[in-house]
Amino acid sequence: MDRFDAMTVLIAVVEEGSLSAASRRLRAPLATVSRKVADLERHLSAQLLVRTSRRVEVTDAGRAYVEAAKRILEQVGEAEREAAGEYTTLRGELHVTAPTMFGRTHVLPIALDFLKEHPDIDLRFFLNDRQVNLVLSR
Repeated sequence: MDRFDAMTVLIAVVEEGSLSAASRRLRAPLATVSRKVADLERHLSAQLLVRTSRRVEVTDAGRAYVEAAKRILEQVGEAEREAAGEYTTLRGELHVTAPTMFGRTHVLPIALDFLKEHPDIDLRFFLNDRQVNLVLSR
């Protein structure tokens, strides 16, 4: 049993309030979601959920386990991001929009220095003297 996967499934069930809603969110068959929760309960020798025909209720043990599982999964995600260099190297796309004269005289020199230090950044530099709706200007 993949415990990280089982934790993710249990968290989805608790957040969604039902096995079927969690299966839709996870895009997994209902039987798989139910089996993973049952396997986790069997592994822990503890009942995490009380299942009724209409909903799922979290037991005290389940509530404590879900909170711990959220922290664990967040820590694993952070460790993976750190190992992948996400925190050490800036990457991605940066859009800068400025008036023409201000952009040329003030923003462009700073942007060029920034790009020298962070070569994995793709800069999109827009100089324009008219008002632009930044949300719609893609």
